[in-house]
Amino acid sequence: MIKKLLPAGFCLMVSLQSASAQHSIARQWNEALLQSIREDFARPPVQARNLFHTAVALYDAWAAYDTTSRPYLLGNTVGNYTCPFDGIPAPADVEAARHEAISYAAYRVLSARFVNSPNWVLTIFRLQNFMA
Repeated sequence: MIKKLLPAGFCLMVSLQSASAQHSIARQWNEALLQSIREDFARPPVQARNLFHTAVALYDAWAAYDTTSRPYLLGNTVGNYTCPFDGIPAPADVEAARHEAISYAAYRVLSARFVNSPNWVLTIFRLQNFMA
């Protein structure tokens, strides 16, 4: 089954990568999220939660490297959940560090959320390739 999906997954990745040359890494991960939603069951409350949690992960990963932005969850209490965060050492290349942090955050959220979707093999394959 995976061998049959490889050409389709490869085509999706090539189209994502060629169209992504002018888009930010957050925009590229949002496109991956939207494609995953299209391939999943139509469950508006679940997909709204996926959109929100991905947006929070992307923003917090970006804000962790900014001295004036306030993350949503990192270092804060939301509801009954506290997320300890004391900051991170300043990297030599802030943009590269943000790019990596955003990618890891999006990959971890999306791969966990879509592991049980109807097209999980294609979705996980696409996410792994994009992360690589």
